[in-house]
Amino acid sequence: MTKINILITAVGGDIGGNIVNILSEQKDMQFNIIGTDINEKIFSFRQIDKFYQVDRVDNTNYKNQILAIVKENNIKLIIPISEKEISWFSLNRSFFEEFNIKIIINNKKIIDTFLDKLKTSKTLMDISVKTPKTYSFCKFEQQLKFPFIVKSISSMVSKDIYIVNSKNEFDYIKVKLANCDDYIIQEYVGNIEDEYTTTVYRSKNLVETISFKRQLTGGMTSLATIVNEEVLDGYAIKIAKEFDLNGSINIQSRKVGNDFSIFEINPRFSSTVYIRNYFGFKDVLWWIQDIISFYKKEINIKNSGSAILGYKYNFYEEK
Repeated sequence: MTKINILITAVGGDIGGNIVNILSEQKDMQFNIIGTDINEKIFSFRQIDKFYQVDRVDNTNYKNQILAIVKENNIKLIIPISEKEISWFSLNRSFFEEFNIKIIINNKKIIDTFLDKLKTSKTLMDISVKTPKTYSFCKFEQQLKFPFIVKSISSMVSKDIYIVNSKNEFDYIKVKLANCDDYIIQEYVGNIEDEYTTTVYRSKNLVETISFKRQLTGGMTSLATIVNEEVLDGYAIKIAKEFDLNGSINIQSRKVGNDFSIFEINPRFSSTVYIRNYFGFKDVLWWIQDIISFYKKEINIKNSGSAILGYKYNFYEEK
Protein backbone atom coordinates (compact mmCIF):
# COMPACT_ATOMS: atom_id res chain seq x y z
CA MET A 1 0.00 0.00 0.00
CA THR A 2 1.25 3.47 -0.90
CA LYS A 3 1.77 5.55 2.19
CA ILE A 4 0.20 8.99 2.53
CA ASN A 5 2.51 11.88 3.31
CA ILE A 6 1.38 13.78 6.40
CA LEU A 7 2.76 17.12 7.59
CA ILE A 8 2.79 17.79 11.34
CA THR A 9 3.87 21.23 12.53
CA ALA A 10 5.58 22.15 15.82
CA VAL A 11 6.97 18.63 16.24
CA GLY A 12 9.55 19.95 18.69
CA GLY A 13 6.88 20.62 21.32
CA ASP A 14 5.13 18.17 23.63
CA ILE A 15 1.86 18.03 21.67
CA GLY A 16 3.36 17.71 18.20
CA GLY A 17 6.01 15.30 19.41
CA ASN A 18 3.48 13.05 21.07
CA ILE A 19 1.21 13.00 18.03
CA VAL A 20 4.29 11.78 16.16
CA ASN A 21 4.69 9.12 18.88
CA ILE A 22 1.06 8.03 18.53
CA LEU A 23 1.32 7.60 14.77
CA SER A 24 4.74 5.95 14.80
CA GLU A 25 3.51 3.38 17.36
CA GLN A 26 0.85 2.08 14.98
CA LYS A 27 1.70 -1.48 13.93
CA ASP A 28 0.43 -0.92 10.41
CA MET A 29 1.98 2.50 9.82
CA GLN A 30 0.39 4.06 6.74
CA PHE A 31 2.06 7.46 6.75
CA ASN A 32 5.31 9.12 5.92
CA ILE A 33 5.65 11.78 8.61
CA ILE A 34 7.10 15.13 7.60
CA GLY A 35 7.67 17.50 10.51
CA THR A 36 8.34 21.22 10.89
CA ASP A 37 9.43 23.33 13.82
CA ILE A 38 11.02 26.72 14.48
CA ASN A 39 13.82 24.95 16.36
CA GLU A 40 16.63 23.08 14.66
CA LYS A 41 16.86 20.23 17.18
CA ILE A 42 13.75 18.26 18.18
CA PHE A 43 13.24 15.23 20.41
CA SER A 44 11.00 13.44 17.85
CA PHE A 45 13.66 13.57 15.12
CA ARG A 46 14.17 9.79 14.94
CA GLN A 47 10.45 9.07 14.55
CA ILE A 48 9.83 11.22 11.51
CA ASP A 49 10.80 10.62 7.91
CA LYS A 50 11.82 14.16 7.05
CA PHE A 51 12.24 17.37 9.03
CA TYR A 52 12.27 21.05 8.07
CA GLN A 53 13.16 24.01 10.24
CA VAL A 54 10.79 26.89 9.42
CA ASP A 55 10.31 30.50 10.48
CA ARG A 56 7.61 31.57 12.90
CA VAL A 57 4.14 31.67 11.44
CA ASP A 58 3.99 35.48 11.58
CA ASN A 59 7.13 35.72 9.43
CA THR A 60 6.44 36.58 5.77
CA ASN A 61 8.59 33.60 4.72
CA TYR A 62 6.36 31.07 6.47
CA LYS A 63 3.78 30.70 3.70
CA ASN A 64 6.34 30.07 0.99
CA GLN A 65 8.20 27.62 3.22
CA ILE A 66 5.04 25.59 3.90
CA LEU A 67 4.00 25.63 0.24
CA ALA A 68 7.45 24.43 -0.80
CA ILE A 69 7.32 21.57 1.73
CA VAL A 70 3.82 20.59 0.62
CA LYS A 71 4.84 20.55 -3.05
CA GLU A 72 8.17 18.78 -2.55
CA ASN A 73 6.63 15.99 -0.45
CA ASN A 74 3.23 15.65 -2.12
CA ILE A 75 1.53 16.29 1.23
CA LYS A 76 -2.07 15.09 1.47
CA LEU A 77 -2.82 15.72 5.15
CA ILE A 78 -1.71 18.49 7.52
CA ILE A 79 -2.01 18.63 11.32
CA PRO A 80 -1.23 22.14 12.61
CA ILE A 81 -0.35 22.02 16.30
CA SER A 82 0.25 25.49 17.76
CA GLU A 83 -2.62 27.94 18.10
CA LYS A 84 -0.93 30.50 15.86
CA GLU A 85 -0.50 27.91 13.13
CA ILE A 86 -4.07 26.70 13.58
CA SER A 87 -5.27 30.28 13.13
CA TRP A 88 -3.10 30.67 10.01
CA PHE A 89 -4.29 27.42 8.43
CA SER A 90 -7.89 28.32 9.26
CA LEU A 91 -7.50 31.57 7.32
CA ASN A 92 -5.90 29.70 4.42
CA ARG A 93 -7.89 26.47 4.46
CA SER A 94 -9.69 27.14 1.15
CA PHE A 95 -6.33 27.42 -0.64
CA PHE A 96 -5.23 23.96 0.53
CA GLU A 97 -8.65 22.43 -0.11
CA GLU A 98 -8.41 23.51 -3.75
CA PHE A 99 -5.54 21.04 -4.07
CA ASN A 100 -7.37 18.32 -2.12
CA ILE A 101 -5.07 18.69 0.89
CA LYS A 102 -6.95 17.88 4.09
CA ILE A 103 -6.27 19.92 7.24
CA ILE A 104 -7.09 18.56 10.69
CA ILE A 105 -8.46 21.67 12.38
CA ASN A 106 -11.83 22.67 13.79
CA ASN A 107 -14.41 24.83 12.07
CA LYS A 108 -13.97 28.58 11.90
CA LYS A 109 -16.55 29.35 14.61
CA ILE A 110 -14.80 27.10 17.12
CA ILE A 111 -11.36 28.52 16.36
CA ASP A 112 -12.43 32.18 16.36
CA THR A 113 -14.42 31.81 19.59
CA PHE A 114 -12.12 29.68 21.71
CA LEU A 115 -8.89 31.46 20.77
CA ASP A 116 -10.47 34.51 22.44
CA LYS A 117 -11.11 34.03 26.18
CA LEU A 118 -13.59 36.92 26.36
CA LYS A 119 -15.66 35.47 23.52
CA THR A 120 -15.41 32.06 25.15
CA SER A 121 -16.85 33.34 28.42
CA LYS A 122 -19.71 35.22 26.74
CA THR A 123 -20.62 32.24 24.57
CA LEU A 124 -20.64 29.82 27.50
CA MET A 125 -22.90 32.17 29.46
CA ASP A 126 -25.25 32.40 26.46
CA ILE A 127 -25.69 28.62 26.39
CA SER A 128 -26.02 28.32 30.20
CA VAL A 129 -22.68 26.66 30.85
CA LYS A 130 -21.10 27.74 34.12
CA THR A 131 -18.03 29.94 33.65
CA PRO A 132 -16.15 32.49 35.78
CA LYS A 133 -17.21 36.11 35.40
CA THR A 134 -14.89 37.64 32.82
CA TYR A 135 -14.28 41.26 31.81
CA SER A 136 -12.23 43.21 29.32
CA PHE A 137 -9.22 44.67 31.14
CA CYS A 138 -9.87 48.08 29.57
CA LYS A 139 -13.50 48.15 30.72
CA PHE A 140 -13.01 46.67 34.17
CA GLU A 141 -14.50 48.80 36.97
CA GLN A 142 -13.80 46.72 40.08
CA GLN A 143 -16.74 44.37 39.49
CA LEU A 144 -14.82 41.57 41.23
CA LYS A 145 -13.42 41.21 44.72
CA PHE A 146 -9.81 40.17 45.28
CA PRO A 147 -8.32 37.81 44.38
CA PHE A 148 -8.98 37.77 40.65
CA ILE A 149 -6.96 36.71 37.62
CA VAL A 150 -5.40 38.83 34.88
CA LYS A 151 -4.37 36.94 31.76
CA SER A 152 -3.98 37.29 28.02
CA ILE A 153 -7.20 37.45 26.03
CA SER A 154 -5.69 35.13 23.45
CA SER A 155 -5.21 31.41 23.93
CA MET A 156 -2.17 31.82 21.71
CA VAL A 157 -0.41 33.59 24.59
CA SER A 158 -0.70 31.72 27.89
CA LYS A 159 2.39 32.79 29.83
CA ASP A 160 1.04 36.10 31.13
CA ILE A 161 -1.15 35.00 34.04
CA TYR A 162 -1.33 36.97 37.29
CA ILE A 163 -3.29 36.28 40.47
CA VAL A 164 -4.07 39.73 41.87
CA ASN A 165 -4.65 39.85 45.64
CA SER A 166 -4.78 43.58 46.40
CA LYS A 167 -5.22 47.07 44.98
CA ASN A 168 -1.48 47.66 45.16
CA GLU A 169 -0.83 44.56 43.08
CA PHE A 170 -3.49 45.61 40.57
CA ASP A 171 -2.01 49.11 40.26
CA TYR A 172 1.37 47.53 39.54
CA ILE A 173 -0.13 45.23 36.88
CA LYS A 174 -1.87 48.16 35.19
CA VAL A 175 1.47 49.92 34.80
CA LYS A 176 3.29 46.76 33.73
CA LEU A 177 0.91 45.71 30.95
CA ALA A 178 1.39 47.78 27.82
CA ASN A 179 -1.96 47.27 26.05
CA CYS A 180 -5.09 46.64 28.10
CA ASP A 181 -6.95 45.36 25.02
CA ASP A 182 -4.72 42.29 25.07
CA TYR A 183 -5.89 41.15 28.52
CA ILE A 184 -8.95 40.03 30.43
CA ILE A 185 -9.85 39.94 34.11
CA GLN A 186 -11.46 36.76 35.33
CA GLU A 187 -13.09 35.71 38.57
CA TYR A 188 -10.95 33.39 40.68
CA VAL A 189 -13.02 30.28 41.37
CA GLY A 190 -12.35 27.05 43.26
CA ASN A 191 -8.80 26.10 44.05
CA ILE A 192 -5.82 24.60 42.28
CA GLU A 193 -6.40 21.18 43.84
CA ASP A 194 -9.72 20.86 41.98
CA GLU A 195 -8.63 21.49 38.40
CA TYR A 196 -9.81 19.24 35.56
CA THR A 197 -9.16 18.78 31.86
CA THR A 198 -11.82 17.27 29.59
CA THR A 199 -11.53 16.27 25.96
CA VAL A 200 -14.57 15.75 23.76
CA TYR A 201 -14.40 14.18 20.32
CA ARG A 202 -17.44 14.41 18.06
CA SER A 203 -18.08 13.32 14.50
CA LYS A 204 -21.09 12.17 12.51
CA ASN A 205 -21.22 8.76 14.20
CA LEU A 206 -19.30 9.25 17.41
CA VAL A 207 -19.35 11.38 20.56
CA GLU A 208 -16.85 10.51 23.31
CA THR A 209 -15.49 12.34 26.34
CA ILE A 210 -12.68 11.74 28.80
CA SER A 211 -11.76 13.77 31.88
CA PHE A 212 -8.67 13.89 34.06
CA LYS A 213 -8.16 15.52 37.41
CA ARG A 214 -4.90 17.43 37.18
CA GLN A 215 -2.15 17.87 39.71
CA LEU A 216 -0.15 20.94 38.72
CA THR A 217 3.54 21.61 39.27
CA GLY A 218 4.86 24.93 38.06
CA GLY A 219 1.66 25.52 36.11
CA MET A 220 2.03 22.25 34.18
CA THR A 221 0.22 18.94 34.67
CA SER A 222 2.43 16.54 36.65
CA LEU A 223 -0.20 13.90 37.43
CA ALA A 224 -3.40 13.16 35.51
CA THR A 225 -6.01 10.75 36.90
CA ILE A 226 -9.13 9.64 35.02
CA VAL A 227 -12.38 10.78 36.64
CA ASN A 228 -15.99 10.05 35.75
CA GLU A 229 -18.05 13.21 36.19
CA GLU A 230 -21.50 13.36 34.59
CA VAL A 231 -21.62 17.17 34.87
CA LEU A 232 -18.38 17.54 32.89
CA ASP A 233 -19.57 15.04 30.27
CA GLY A 234 -22.84 16.95 29.94
CA TYR A 235 -21.12 20.31 29.50
CA ALA A 236 -18.66 18.89 26.98
CA ILE A 237 -21.36 17.28 24.84
CA LYS A 238 -23.51 20.41 25.00
CA ILE A 239 -20.62 22.58 23.80
CA ALA A 240 -19.75 20.08 21.06
CA LYS A 241 -23.31 20.11 19.71
CA GLU A 242 -23.71 23.88 20.01
CA PHE A 243 -20.59 24.46 17.91
CA ASP A 244 -21.17 21.59 15.47
CA LEU A 245 -17.87 20.05 16.50
CA ASN A 246 -16.32 17.62 14.05
CA GLY A 247 -13.06 16.85 15.77
CA SER A 248 -11.48 17.34 19.17
CA ILE A 249 -11.44 20.19 21.70
CA ASN A 250 -10.04 20.44 25.22
CA ILE A 251 -11.94 22.01 28.13
CA GLN A 252 -10.30 23.36 31.31
CA SER A 253 -12.41 23.66 34.46
CA ARG A 254 -12.44 23.80 38.24
CA LYS A 255 -14.86 22.05 40.54
CA VAL A 256 -16.87 24.44 42.69
CA GLY A 257 -19.18 22.60 45.08
CA ASN A 258 -21.04 20.02 43.02
CA ASP A 259 -20.67 21.95 39.77
CA PHE A 260 -17.82 22.80 37.41
CA SER A 261 -16.79 26.21 36.14
CA ILE A 262 -15.16 26.19 32.69
CA PHE A 263 -12.47 28.86 32.41
CA GLU A 264 -10.85 27.98 29.08
CA ILE A 265 -11.39 25.89 25.95
CA ASN A 266 -8.57 24.93 23.59
CA PRO A 267 -9.66 24.37 19.96
CA ARG A 268 -6.87 21.84 19.34
CA PHE A 269 -5.19 18.70 20.55
CA SER A 270 -3.95 19.19 24.10
CA SER A 271 -0.90 18.14 26.12
CA THR A 272 -2.70 15.03 27.44
CA VAL A 273 -3.07 13.65 23.89
CA TYR A 274 -0.64 10.77 24.43
CA ILE A 275 -2.04 9.93 27.87
CA ARG A 276 -5.62 9.64 26.70
CA ASN A 277 -4.52 7.66 23.63
CA TYR A 278 -2.92 5.15 26.02
CA PHE A 279 -6.21 4.84 27.91
CA GLY A 280 -8.20 4.20 24.70
CA PHE A 281 -9.37 7.72 23.84
CA LYS A 282 -7.72 7.84 20.41
CA ASP A 283 -8.92 11.20 19.11
CA VAL A 284 -5.90 11.67 16.81
CA LEU A 285 -6.58 8.39 15.01
CA TRP A 286 -10.36 8.91 15.03
CA TRP A 287 -10.03 12.33 13.41
CA ILE A 288 -7.66 11.01 10.74
CA GLN A 289 -9.96 8.07 10.11
CA ASP A 290 -12.95 10.37 9.68
CA ILE A 291 -11.08 12.29 7.00
CA ILE A 292 -9.33 9.58 5.01
CA SER A 293 -10.78 6.25 6.26
CA PHE A 294 -7.44 4.67 7.14
CA TYR A 295 -8.05 3.42 10.64
CA LYS A 296 -10.90 1.34 11.95
CA LYS A 297 -12.37 3.04 15.00
CA GLU A 298 -11.74 1.04 18.14
CA ILE A 299 -13.69 2.33 21.13
CA ASN A 300 -12.34 0.82 24.33
CA ILE A 301 -11.89 3.73 26.72
CA LYS A 302 -10.72 2.81 30.20
CA ASN A 303 -12.58 4.40 33.10
CA SER A 304 -9.71 4.46 35.57
CA GLY A 305 -5.98 5.02 35.62
CA SER A 306 -3.34 7.70 36.12
CA ALA A 307 -0.30 9.04 34.34
CA ILE A 308 2.71 10.71 35.92
CA LEU A 309 4.20 13.23 33.54
CA GLY A 310 7.90 13.76 33.30
CA TYR A 311 10.72 12.97 30.90
CA LYS A 312 8.79 9.76 30.16
CA TYR A 313 5.17 8.91 30.92
CA ASN A 314 4.50 6.37 33.66
CA PHE A 315 1.02 4.87 33.51
CA TYR A 316 -0.80 2.86 36.10
CA GLU A 317 -4.34 1.53 36.38
CA GLU A 318 -6.50 0.75 39.36
CA LYS A 319 -7.13 -2.95 39.88
